[in-house]
Amino acid sequence: MPGKQPFDELFEKLVSQPTARYRSAIGPPVHLSPEAFSEFLARLQEHLNVNPSLALWFVLDYKSLNITHSYGDVAIFGKKLHSLKDFCQRMHPDYLAPYLQWRAAAYEVALRQEMAIDPLEIIYRQSLPMALKDGSYFWFNTDASIIQVDAEGRIATNLQTFYRESRWSPRNQRPFEASVQIKNGIDSKLESQLFAQLSLYLIDEFTNAELDLLSLYATGKSAAEVMAVKGWSRNTLHEYNANLLKKAKALFVYDFRNARDFASYCKEKKFIHLR
Repeated sequence: MPGKQPFDELFEKLVSQPTARYRSAIGPPVHLSPEAFSEFLARLQEHLNVNPSLALWFVLDYKSLNITHSYGDVAIFGKKLHSLKDFCQRMHPDYLAPYLQWRAAAYEVALRQEMAIDPLEIIYRQSLPMALKDGSYFWFNTDASIIQVDAEGRIATNLQTFYRESRWSPRNQRPFEASVQIKNGIDSKLESQLFAQLSLYLIDEFTNAELDLLSLYATGKSAAEVMAVKGWSRNTLHEYNANLLKKAKALFVYDFRNARDFASYCKEKKFIHLR
């Protein structure tokens, strides 16, 4: 299960290795000259004066995955962030694998040439519980946007902003989700494409029998009907239900009421290609 992998292994698998070839090809940015980039940072700092809920921001150099500019990290985390890896280590460990999977899916969607969408217009949004310097966790609403690209449209620098929301509690959870939007608000069906891309990652986490069970639940089959179709005993069905809930918890950091509830969620969001 992805949630059980060590931090370094997970980061290497979902970030470093998949993006290595892409990042090595990134050239000098053509959008925002050094002077314009400095002006952008100055405007961003001024934005703090009119929006006190903005608690943290950082600029990520996508080629190196290093953080080149930041504000608020020392005040919030008690230390300076130097890389994307530093940032991920501040995240609640239960949310690391889902965050990295959603992030990978979002970039696959954003980088598709056939979409003909300006990458500078795309905003990636989600909520994350981050560890404060006192060890407690707080929810932060986050926005990520591309601010510089090279001559081929590759991501050069990425801005991430964080708005403090509320204290995190294991008793008040929600399924971990993200969204992709366009700055001008035009409906580009990015959301459905993000879910479709994510489903390609998630489907490998389930066996064929588990996918069959999700599909049967999603079509309204009762437990008795499922056992009849699959030729399972009640104990076998119970084991499959337990395995589905265990995987659902690891992938979405949420305690679904039962496997049928998880199947309904998958059907609604189209996260899994149900049969």
